[in-house]
Amino acid sequence: IMLSELYSRYGSRLTSGTSEVLYDFLLDDEAIAPFFENVDKDRLREHMADFIGSLTGGPDIYEGRTMHEAHASFTITTFHFQRIAHYLEKALQEVGVVREDADEILAAVASLQGEIVNSA
Repeated sequence: IMLSELYSRYGSRLTSGTSEVLYDFLLDDEAIAPFFENVDKDRLREHMADFIGSLTGGPDIYEGRTMHEAHASFTITTFHFQRIAHYLEKALQEVGVVREDADEILAAVASLQGEIVNSA
């Protein structure tokens, strides 16, 4: 299966569902939650849902900043990136995305690490 076909296979379960579950995990993690203080959580969840949708073949309606711009003001290490990827994996599993499809999404997200991680 191609990454571009996943949106039609899973629909809003993949986009909104994953985003909701992911941020529930992130906001409960004491190492990650501080990144989201004073941030509009609903807007953030919507941006993530749009991003996942465009990544997986849905409409390209994401209107947020580039990955680099969105994360530049934060000190993000490989530890943070990998921890969030772990929660993304758990969220995908929780909403019912099969392992093979989740691996494709995780690989696509992993390819963005250089644009997001900005600190040793």
